[in-house]
Amino acid sequence: MKSFIQRILYAGIHRALSRSLMRTIVLTNALVMITVVLASITFLHAFIRNHGHLSVGSSINLGVIVVLGGILVLNDARRFNLSRFILSVLVPVACCAILFLPRWKNPDLFHYLPRSPQLFCMVLATSIVPLMVFSIRERRLLIPAVSINILILVTIDPILFYLSSDRNGEYGFYRYFGNNLTILVAGLFLMGSVVFLKNLFEDFELLNERLIDNLNDKNAQLEKNNRDLYRLNQDIETQNEEIQAQSEELMQSQESLVMANHKIEEQKVELENQNELLEALLAEKKQDLVQTNQQLVSRNSELEQFSYTVSHNLRGPVASLLGLINIINLTENADDKKHILKLIEQSALSLETVIKDLNKIIDIRHDKFNINERVLLDEVLSVITESLKTFIVENNIAITHDFKHGEAFVSIRAYLSSILYNLISNAIQYRSPERKPTIHITSVLKDRTLILEVTDNGLGIDLKRYQNDLYKLYKRFHDHIPGKGLGLYLVKQQVEKLNGSIEVESVPHQGTTFRILLPV
Repeated sequence: MKSFIQRILYAGIHRALSRSLMRTIVLTNALVMITVVLASITFLHAFIRNHGHLSVGSSINLGVIVVLGGILVLNDARRFNLSRFILSVLVPVACCAILFLPRWKNPDLFHYLPRSPQLFCMVLATSIVPLMVFSIRERRLLIPAVSINILILVTIDPILFYLSSDRNGEYGFYRYFGNNLTILVAGLFLMGSVVFLKNLFEDFELLNERLIDNLNDKNAQLEKNNRDLYRLNQDIETQNEEIQAQSEELMQSQESLVMANHKIEEQKVELENQNELLEALLAEKKQDLVQTNQQLVSRNSELEQFSYTVSHNLRGPVASLLGLINIINLTENADDKKHILKLIEQSALSLETVIKDLNKIIDIRHDKFNINERVLLDEVLSVITESLKTFIVENNIAITHDFKHGEAFVSIRAYLSSILYNLISNAIQYRSPERKPTIHITSVLKDRTLILEVTDNGLGIDLKRYQNDLYKLYKRFHDHIPGKGLGLYLVKQQVEKLNGSIEVESVPHQGTTFRILLPV
């Protein structure tokens, strides 16, 4: 509330105004605020007394409140002369409007006497407002405002007489002065007293402002003299410091030479270190370039092998199909045609198998299965053994596992399932007929790495002979057992997609252990 009142009181105030004008604006805002409060109380009293109906007086009262708000807006817009002039004449004019408008419409309803003492008190009290808000020196605005108030005070009684039912009676000079002499004397006395006090106050205020300006000038001069003395002392101190610095400079010149030599040595060492760092960076970049070239060579080799393999594996079924189609066109025997159709079906199935295998390879290369999820090795192994149940039962294969040191981790389930499936199915397919087949699977989590091992006691692989061809496409190492040579190639591709590595240990006719290392 306090801040709100202060905001109203200081509406339009800024530093560029003179002190007297600022006091006048604050006084104007205070008079506006007081008048708004009094007008609001009068409006509410009349509104309640008329049972919620707006009379002429209430409407004019409401208009006065709105105009007072506009005066604050004018002050805030720095239209100070207009706002003060409106405030000087607003209340007397509003009082006359409240009194005269009903009489103007129906003068016969009103008598000249008794007159309204409240009206005369209000006009008399507000007649000094121009003297409060205008300076004596502002005669161009003060004289019109005071004249309007005096005119209202002088003419209000005759207007009341002529707007009454008694207007046909006698109203002369002596009656006017007899009825209004006290009011006119009081008004002139009040205005004269205020003018005298205002003039006296403004003279003292002008004198005070001159004294303050003189004091400010003297203070400014003293501050200037103090600054000059301070600068003089600073100059003397600076000269003393320069003399001392020159003497110290002579003493430090030799030390500076020593330090300069030391700094040169440090810069030399720093340059050598930077050269070493640059050489290391160049070596690292060179190593990265060599690795990139090696990867490109490896990729090109894989693409050449893949294209050769595709053409080789597709050529056989396609040539077989073409040859059988030529034969069936030349054959007229129904039994021979039926037999040839079976051979065509077998060639088509063989071609379909080759295409499916190639699709598997392409899916791995394009990262088709790349969703990481929580993997439980028990669940994965259970699904694989269920799908291979027929082969496991027919060949009396014992599968054991130990996952207690690394059962659950986050990876791509499809790749991990395919890796285990291919290794287990290979162990079943290349089992030894001389002993009961066994497959043991273990997992260990060590240093954020999953070590997955699949061990069997099957035929084994001659690593000395087939080490370089172990993970190549369509490479087989036991010709007496049917197979496609695709399983280990897929395992290698999927392990690399998981950013892992694969190791193998094998002894022919004893067994094989594949070790998969995957980051988790």
